Amino acid sequence: MGLSLPAFAEDIQVLATVDRNQITLEDSLQLSITIQGTQNTPPPELPSLPDFRVTSAGTSSSTQIINFKRSVSITHKYRLTPMNTGQFKIGLARIRANGKIYATQPITVVVKKTTAQNQPADKSVFIETNVSKKIAYVGEQLIYSFKLFHRIEAKNLDLSMPFGASHFQKEDLGKAKSYQNLINGIQYQVQEISIALFPIKAGKAEIPAAMLDLDIYHRTRSNRRGFFNDPFFGQGIRAEHKVLRSKPLSVEILALPEKGKPLDFKNIIGQFNIQANLGKKDLEVGDTTTLTITVSGKGNIRGVTFPEPNLKHQFKDYPDQPEFKQTVTANQIMGQKTFKFALVPLQSGAVTLPAFTLSYFNPEVRDYQQIKTQPIALSIHPSSAEETLNHVQSNSINNILTKPEIEILAKDILPIHTQLNDFQNISSKIGTSTLIGFVSPALLFVIAAIFIRQQKRLTTDVAFYRNQKAYKTASQKLKNLARSQNSESKEFVSELSEILREYIGDKLNMQGKAITAAEVEHKLKESNYQANAANNTRKLLEKCEALQYTPVSSGNNLELLNESHDLIKTLEKKS
Repeated sequence: MGLSLPAFAEDIQVLATVDRNQITLEDSLQLSITIQGTQNTPPPELPSLPDFRVTSAGTSSSTQIINFKRSVSITHKYRLTPMNTGQFKIGLARIRANGKIYATQPITVVVKKTTAQNQPADKSVFIETNVSKKIAYVGEQLIYSFKLFHRIEAKNLDLSMPFGASHFQKEDLGKAKSYQNLINGIQYQVQEISIALFPIKAGKAEIPAAMLDLDIYHRTRSNRRGFFNDPFFGQGIRAEHKVLRSKPLSVEILALPEKGKPLDFKNIIGQFNIQANLGKKDLEVGDTTTLTITVSGKGNIRGVTFPEPNLKHQFKDYPDQPEFKQTVTANQIMGQKTFKFALVPLQSGAVTLPAFTLSYFNPEVRDYQQIKTQPIALSIHPSSAEETLNHVQSNSINNILTKPEIEILAKDILPIHTQLNDFQNISSKIGTSTLIGFVSPALLFVIAAIFIRQQKRLTTDVAFYRNQKAYKTASQKLKNLARSQNSESKEFVSELSEILREYIGDKLNMQGKAITAAEVEHKLKESNYQANAANNTRKLLEKCEALQYTPVSSGNNLELLNESHDLIKTLEKKS
């Protein structure tokens, strides 16, 4: 029966649908583009969607046989996450099949603000962000925390947590913590992530909003009973994709006061302790002892430094490399930095090592403080071992060293040449053929190894294969397009746009036909292409898109073709 079905293709139809026309900033909508009549088409060319974040949600195909008539279709699905509120239009998506271009109808979508609820417990899932202080000093440690509360199953978490790199330096505080919390009698599972932020300049600073994509699963009860008449088997699970956004947080950053600033202050902010220890306090001249200075506490302890002790006339000192250890305690970065100096006394007597001082700013009391070590007294005794003096006598007439004479102890089988005339210069010229004979095998081996490695990479590395073949493929398609008789048609511009997108997709190892002009510019900049080349690429693609839906003037398409060829050459040189 299957072999007897008609082999001709039915008419192609393209339809774009969304699962809903009104959403909030917490939701996302599914855009489905269904192509009926064929399953062998490239992915749709999506319109520019700057107000949405677009991710692919897979494809599905369908084949039906009704009254000996076969019907085939393929559906491309995309998840659209709104970035702003308002009314937006999803433009035309284009499909190229059988030498023709099919376009969908535009769709209008309304994005509203999230409905505020009175109590967090009214929600099945929500997020909270907070910062430890709203007013802080430059260099002071702040703790930024992100918490996810959910009382139903949550999976596929994708967190974007910017911190404002122009105002803060960031340090991670370890892995996320998981615990339970009771809110208004309802128990929530909590996932918490915290980072330490250190302000780098004074003024108003903003911690941007965090955004979390996740899937939540609702249990629904069916009216029908399942196996064994057990209500458990009558339950179903409904998945829902949510996008949770926090509010931006503002922090006022204060400059460190000039009043009372110590002369030796080196931008150390926090709360610290200091202590000094000496390995041996009773030693002899020439002996060695180790001076250890330890600074511990909370703050930017990594930046603490000490000069070498001023002991030049009494000791020879050898500083060691400082050691730094960092720990996280109660969402606070704690640290310890150790400085070691090896001291060798040069003279005997009673000596007192001076105190070491550290000046820092304490944000808790909003003032400068100074801590110092205690002076250390030690006794140095004369060396108990007598030193022997090595006398050195200069050479004189009466003290002439006699040169040893050469004495033959034995003779080897080979003759021993004792005369200079026995040695002659042997000049041997290396001919071209000899040189080629030695070099060519190694050169051929290197060339063969490179070729084999290149061929193996072309067969195993898809991204490398696409990158290497991109320019040649695009150039050949541009040449074929230049021979086209329909240079003034809209199909000509559409095919030119497709060639450009395929080239960029091959260079960046992505699906080029479904990417927008704005995304092309963003991806090229991410791949270290120059901003000028990325900008020109976006403008050219937008020009091609505009010409497909407006009257085309004479000569414009050929100019676009030349411009496209020059652009591909430029991108290839800079790749």
